Amino acid sequence: MVLRAVVFEAEVVGEAAAFSSGLAEWLGGGGRVSVKLRAERPSKLGFLMQKLPSALAAVAWEPRFRVPRVVGQRYCRYHEGFGERVEYCVKPASAKGGYCREHARSWKALYELCSQGVDAACEEAAGSAPPEEFAVYALDFGRGLKVGLTQLWRLPHRIAEQPHVSAALVARGPLAEMRRLERALGKRRAATEGMGVKVAERMRLSAERLERAGVQGAAARLASLLAELGLEGDYEAVTLLPRALEPRRFASAEPALLSELEGRELKLLDYWSGVLAFEDARSGELVFACKQDLLHVALVSQLG
Repeated sequence: MVLRAVVFEAEVVGEAAAFSSGLAEWLGGGGRVSVKLRAERPSKLGFLMQKLPSALAAVAWEPRFRVPRVVGQRYCRYHEGFGERVEYCVKPASAKGGYCREHARSWKALYELCSQGVDAACEEAAGSAPPEEFAVYALDFGRGLKVGLTQLWRLPHRIAEQPHVSAALVARGPLAEMRRLERALGKRRAATEGMGVKVAERMRLSAERLERAGVQGAAARLASLLAELGLEGDYEAVTLLPRALEPRRFASAEPALLSELEGRELKLLDYWSGVLAFEDARSGELVFACKQDLLHVALVSQLG
């Protein structure tokens, strides 16, 4: 079995609105930023699971599974479709980026290079990408803004993968146009395209900000940061909270190694900032694992 993606359905648990005035408004030229923030948490959690040798990966909601052994072989990440039934490549990953050689120059592989800032890959990907919209988002990670690029349909999942206080949809459009906007915003002093802060520190900062400021404080902070970035107008934003545990519990957790999951029967409990929380069905122990360590790896496993 190969776990291919974390999936969730979300419910709204809070809302807040805030605005901030940038320098332009003080000088009489407009520049006001308005943010409407939704606080959401998973109402359902699951995995897209692929049972080799089949290419089909289907959703298992609220899974409970045993892991007698971790094989460790990683499989190609190329897939077609989205939703609850997706077809994945069945070949082992053998090329950079987690793809097989056949899919190493696919538009998905090129798009991922593009989203990492490789502009030559952006040009190539834009020429072969399907006719869909892409999104530029601004994410508050507790010490400033990160500007990012993703497929529009995948935006909630991309935000959920990263430590964040909140995140706003800045713009939507074709890939080449959105990459140019991301690059331009990332060069401004108030934001970055990359990260100079380690994940563990971003988790700590985000958890502290969320628990101290709450939803209203997060909305006000995001509005101020967007104004500092030089933006103006109305923005929809979201913060994705854990459904049961506190953010600080994830921030302080020591994620398990893959080998430490062997022999366990695990029940998926919660998810935040790219970290999964399981309950060991035998001992009742909480076990945390990084999503990126679990996905696309072959496990000898049985669903409960």
